[in-house]
Amino acid sequence: MQWHVKMAMGAAAFATLGLPVSALADETVVESFRLSDARALVTACSVPEDHALHPRANAFCLGYMTGAMQFYGAAIKSPDVDPFVCAPEGLSRVSLRDVFLDWARANPQRLDEPAIEGLVRAAVAEFPCKR
Repeated sequence: MQWHVKMAMGAAAFATLGLPVSALADETVVESFRLSDARALVTACSVPEDHALHPRANAFCLGYMTGAMQFYGAAIKSPDVDPFVCAPEGLSRVSLRDVFLDWARANPQRLDEPAIEGLVRAAVAEFPCKR
């Protein structure tokens, strides 16, 4: 049985008993790994360091940043793709995460969009290319 299914079943059992359950908050974090929208990426990238799921959420978030950065780097090597993000060389994935979270706080109306759209909008806003 998958881990998130076990977590949901455990939370449901405790909820039925009327006991306070931090697992319900945990389920929100686990569900964010599905990346249904930019809000889910915000959730995954915002788990506090003292939370039990922080190591997994942080790895997920930074892995997403890495994948997006590598995809963009490969895409702009094509002569058919003009750069649209001009980030400083050596930009870390932690820095990109922070740019995204700052953008998300300033643009809550965009959080229902796909996660990658939010990340691209954040990067374009922070690191526009001079045309």
